[in-house]
Amino acid sequence: MYKPSKRVLATCLVAAMCTSTFGVQKIAEAGQTYDSSNVGIANKVNDYLENGESSDPVADLTGGSVTTEQIRKEQAEAAAATEADAEAAAAESSETDASPTDAKVYTQFKDRAVVTADSKVNIRTEADGESEVVGVLDRGGICLVDEIGAEWTKIESGTCVGYIKNDYLAYGDDAGTWCENNGITRRAKVDTATLKVRETKDETSDCVTLLPEGEEYYVYSTSSDGEWTEVSVDDDIRGFVKSEYVTVEFENPRAVSVEEQAEADRKAKEEADKAWLQYLAEQEAAAQAAQQQAQQPAADQQAQPAQQQAQQQAQPAQQQAQPAQQQAQPEQQQAQPAQQPAAQETQPEQTQPEQPATEAPTEAATEAPTEAPAPAAPAGSTGIDLANYACSYVGVIPYIWGGASLSSGVDCSGFTMCIYAQYGYSLPHNAAAQSGYGTEVSLSDLQAGDLLFYGNGGGIGHVAIYIGGGSVVHASNSRDGIKISSYNYRTPVKAIRLIGQ
Repeated sequence: MYKPSKRVLATCLVAAMCTSTFGVQKIAEAGQTYDSSNVGIANKVNDYLENGESSDPVADLTGGSVTTEQIRKEQAEAAAATEADAEAAAAESSETDASPTDAKVYTQFKDRAVVTADSKVNIRTEADGESEVVGVLDRGGICLVDEIGAEWTKIESGTCVGYIKNDYLAYGDDAGTWCENNGITRRAKVDTATLKVRETKDETSDCVTLLPEGEEYYVYSTSSDGEWTEVSVDDDIRGFVKSEYVTVEFENPRAVSVEEQAEADRKAKEEADKAWLQYLAEQEAAAQAAQQQAQQPAADQQAQPAQQQAQQQAQPAQQQAQPAQQQAQPEQQQAQPAQQPAAQETQPEQTQPEQPATEAPTEAATEAPTEAPAPAAPAGSTGIDLANYACSYVGVIPYIWGGASLSSGVDCSGFTMCIYAQYGYSLPHNAAAQSGYGTEVSLSDLQAGDLLFYGNGGGIGHVAIYIGGGSVVHASNSRDGIKISSYNYRTPVKAIRLIGQ
């Protein structure tokens, strides 16, 4: 046996002999004086191992009660136990030091929290329920966590900095789990240059459209294995994309400060007052028209007796003048050929102006109470004017499948049909049919006011209005309503021009 191995065995043997295994005295306490009684055995063991020739010196020294193999086994077990204890201690330390806002699964919520209350919660200036309210955060709203206290958490969200009670918050991965279980809307952002939308969760299935990098889409679901994400592009497109090419995040609202809420309330009141005044004006105009229509027959009836009386008074004079007229008859007959042309020329001037005066108020009176005026198009007649007018409806009216009203709701082709109608163009209520109107133009030569059409795998299924700058305005779907998107947020297949610049 080599000397280094003997030294190792000697160390093991001395350690073992200093424990209860060998029944000898314990290792000297710190500060104890060393003499031959407590160091001599180590010297003897070392000397024996250095100079001995035994195959198992441990067995020789212990009279066979302990062997070298046993020493090695006990040493290995002790080392394993020490390592296990170290790992357990490290894990315990890690759990103790871990922050509630850690997010290993839902990384969107690292150092953040969401509101789990049934409705919106107040954000206060101090960790006190009686302190001033600086803003509110809706259910599912997100905030940055600055400090978690025993009962209150200091947060930041939007323009607000303040405190929310811990009972109303979920942190880190717990926040993500809560959002997952409570139906919070998710959006998928495309992380690759061009992403295919498949008809099914299969790379061999049909590609229904292409999505550009940076665009975001509503998420319907994620496959159980996490490989596919189901997204909604428009009212006519719903398909699957590979999850590795999108970043999916929950759509959590930010806080609204007291000042922001007051300004929003003020604007809402202004709009409501304006709408109410307009309604009153329309009602008053309709009432006046109806009153004029009702008064017209009465005026005609009052005028009729006066006409009859004038006719009766004129009859004696006519009778008195009759002999003179009879005497003058030969002269009138001679003058008649010259008078007839003059009478024919003057007759239209006497009768024609009276008809419009009686008919026009009647038409206005019958139409005003039953038909509300259409939204007035802005001044101008160019494609730019049309595009600006279309943009005025963003976020104003809802998306309704089959809808064709700029006041109650529209779908994609209903929106374009109504907008173009304001400029004198009549289009059918169908995207594919609209693509057959106007003049087809290149996608590289788009102008504001052009119509852009999008395929859905089986033909044209969606239409939008190009507004310039690489963007379109369109009636997208029931969640987003009228919105602005990049012109290639999905693959355009055709463009037409109806109105020029």
